[in-house]
Amino acid sequence: MKKRFIVVVIFSVCLAFIYQTGFAQFVVSNLTEFKSALSKVKAGNIITWKNGTYKDIHIDFNADGSPQNRIILKAQTAGKVNFTGSSKLMIKGTWLQAEGFRYEGTSTLEKGDVLSFSNDATHCRITNCAVINYTPVNVMVNNNWIVLQGTHNEVDHCYFKGKTNQGPYLVVRYKKEAGYVDGSDVAPSTYHHIHHNYFGYRTLPTDNGGEDMRIGDSFTSFTHGFNIIEYNYFEDHRLEPEVISNKSWNNIYRFNTFNNNDGALVIRHGQQCFVYGNYFNGKTGRNVSGGIRIINPDNTIFNNYLENLEGGNEKMKAPITIMSGLEGSALNEYYPADNAIVAYNTVVNSTGPVIRLGVGNTSKGKPLVAPKNVWLIGNSIINTVGKNNAPIMVDDKKSTYQAKSNEYTNGTTGETGFLSVSKQKVNINAGLSYVTIQSEKSVMDSINQRLAVHKIILSENEIIQFNPNWKLGRKDVGVSWIKE
Repeated sequence: MKKRFIVVVIFSVCLAFIYQTGFAQFVVSNLTEFKSALSKVKAGNIITWKNGTYKDIHIDFNADGSPQNRIILKAQTAGKVNFTGSSKLMIKGTWLQAEGFRYEGTSTLEKGDVLSFSNDATHCRITNCAVINYTPVNVMVNNNWIVLQGTHNEVDHCYFKGKTNQGPYLVVRYKKEAGYVDGSDVAPSTYHHIHHNYFGYRTLPTDNGGEDMRIGDSFTSFTHGFNIIEYNYFEDHRLEPEVISNKSWNNIYRFNTFNNNDGALVIRHGQQCFVYGNYFNGKTGRNVSGGIRIINPDNTIFNNYLENLEGGNEKMKAPITIMSGLEGSALNEYYPADNAIVAYNTVVNSTGPVIRLGVGNTSKGKPLVAPKNVWLIGNSIINTVGKNNAPIMVDDKKSTYQAKSNEYTNGTTGETGFLSVSKQKVNINAGLSYVTIQSEKSVMDSINQRLAVHKIILSENEIIQFNPNWKLGRKDVGVSWIKE
């Protein structure tokens, strides 16, 4: 009897400690229970949703945790809470976390986004969630599967596959205060972190509006976003020419893997962005895979590894495309890629021309404005293929640039003055292949000076030598409970 009394006392003390320190748990299985739990939660509490399938559940997760103790809404077992129909989740508040949910099956959600952060959400996180084949019957319905608003929010280790209707998988939206003027730079920076996510097969019923990821829009494209997009895996993206469409300033795209996509990573709008350490493999057999396309001034593209890209016969689908602008460009049109630094990238077995400078979109009927002061430094081009296998081509002869220390091997030199022919024998069947490039101190200093706004300083090797560990496999990303 005495031992039983001691156990009861200890258990009661533990419960009291859990309650006092805020680590209480609530278990729910419907919206009524969830709203009741939400009215009681404190920082450090956990709300657990019971396993099962639930239809038409609209969750507004609105609470305030703390930097030390988030409030967590989680599946009882990750992947075993499946929401269907018009179900959606919005996070509103501070220091919140949602995890382990699945959205799958034919969607009846015609308005709103599946997963989203509100304009006021800050330091919140969605992790280990999946949206799979959650497409409306009417594929012209335009919605998104995850939308980031607010500031300092995080999406990681999530899984998206099977979207066939209009609208990107993921969108970052900037908050327009009252009186906001389109094209101004006063929308708040967002500082989101998007990492270790899987973006799988998707297609769309038209030829535009089906990106995997869009960071901003043309009306907020002068916003200084400071978002970091890293360690994501993009695979089997169809039709849409842009896998990622950057539409704001000061974003970083690094250490992502792009595999068998029709589109490219496109700096569509925005300035002072960085694209480095990414791996591209475009061996689709559809002959349209793109690499990196640069529009707008002051963007920096370095130390990316691109191979088997097939779209070089199209002028805006070259492995690396540096674009002219339009005279009197509207916000949703084209500004020239002035002051672009394109350095220390490696392009292997890809359809030429591999690097195109001064490509223009003439469909608007406006005169072109050639890019000025472009640096093409230290790029390695190995084995161009196709009818026009020139390694580098200048489309707009008014472009101004400097090209030095670029190397080309396994082919001819193309235009005089761009490249030197490497005498090295490069084994392109033995994994990642390189020619030895001489670093240029002025270029490395310029890259680090530009990166200083992010408080990043890179070593010489990080700037000029692609690290094989940056190339991801599917096992490195996505939810813990889907194994493919």
